[in-house]
Amino acid sequence: MIRGRAWYGTFAFVLLAAGTLGCTRPGGEEAPSPSPTEGRAQPTPEEVESALREASERDRQEHAAMSFEEFKASDAVYREPFDGGKYIVNGDTPLLGEKQLLEFFETQVKQAGPGPKPIHEQVEELAVGHVGGLDLAWNQQMQAALEYCVSRSGFGARYDAVVRDMEAAADAWEAVAAIDFVHDAAQDDACGPTNDQVVFDVRPVNVGGRYLARAFFPNEPRAERNVLIDGSSFDLDPDERLQLVGILRHELGHTLGFRHEHTRPSAGPCFEDDEWRALTEYDPFSVMHYPQCNGEGDWSLTLTARDNNGAGCLYGPATGFTIDPSLVTSASCRTPSPTPPGGEATHETFGDQSVAKDTENEYGPFAVVPGSLFEATIGDPGASGDPDLYVRFGTRPTKSMYSCRPYLATAMETCALDVPADESRAFVMVRGYAAGTYTLDVKHVAPAEP
Repeated sequence: MIRGRAWYGTFAFVLLAAGTLGCTRPGGEEAPSPSPTEGRAQPTPEEVESALREASERDRQEHAAMSFEEFKASDAVYREPFDGGKYIVNGDTPLLGEKQLLEFFETQVKQAGPGPKPIHEQVEELAVGHVGGLDLAWNQQMQAALEYCVSRSGFGARYDAVVRDMEAAADAWEAVAAIDFVHDAAQDDACGPTNDQVVFDVRPVNVGGRYLARAFFPNEPRAERNVLIDGSSFDLDPDERLQLVGILRHELGHTLGFRHEHTRPSAGPCFEDDEWRALTEYDPFSVMHYPQCNGEGDWSLTLTARDNNGAGCLYGPATGFTIDPSLVTSASCRTPSPTPPGGEATHETFGDQSVAKDTENEYGPFAVVPGSLFEATIGDPGASGDPDLYVRFGTRPTKSMYSCRPYLATAMETCALDVPADESRAFVMVRGYAAGTYTLDVKHVAPAEP
């Protein structure tokens, strides 16, 4: 159900929600893709790449001539029609508010981006989101208990079916990766974005069929961690392969950090960006691949052998599952530690802090233990303005280089990251998007004294 497209550097505008499966249904309107006429030679990958770059620049220039307000109101941007709805500028790119949309406009529309990677530089694979040198994956503490609720009142008569399909979808990922999705039914009567007793909520939404469902990535704040299911997901033909359980397998893949398998120029108009890292070789049958985007799946959206091994590599293999090295391209796979790394738990508080607009406060370095959890939080009941939190391992963060940057329009932000294997120092920066006041809390494991 694609209404339009535009490539601005590294993003494709397809007017779909992040992590959505709902761009088409089998037999429905398909994403625009080159269909060679009979007897006509298909274009080479280089010709496809050249056409994409030309289309990208034409569309970018068209929208770059707009003001921000005009761009926001254009068909290149979709705003979910409910309180807290995200701006959607990409089939896999949600923006959490006008602040992030403005940054996108200034850096990807007004300025000419680098465009898709050249064909010869691509590695095609099951892909995990990768930003600032770190994977968009849950830390080891969180992956052991990904608790969620299902809105009992919201789904009404469909509640039992959603609970059943969520559990079946979760089982598929839990069978291969050391993660645990936990349905906390006690929270189902108060299941919403403000419920901090769960990691994420599952709720119905009415977007008129613009997407079937959409999810989130692990680096998003609690209020934005939602699996939203449009009513159109319940109107699918029961005799067709596409069903809600398959949609949820796909969406839960996004909640684990997996990007669309077709996020590359060779997938034609479905290319999104190159903020991802190799896990396996390219898999056109992947649960994360839209069938209408040059995929070869049958719409049942089941995990393949490469999906299984990529997930097991990213989070460590589930009990009873063995990773096949021939199916994994990643240099190393996670091995969850049964015991926390040794060291001294440390909690440091920096109170009564203030920052002016466009200025920076720096903290650290903080001595850390590889494999331990590093958590930095700004905000308290008296916090004000719009300070932005940045965290980086190994060296100080900058405005454009960081391991974590929530970039919200509030004075309350958190970064919680596993310390990479080769790092021993962490740095924190608070930058004033607008002037603000805050308290900074830093929790980490420091090396034990010799």
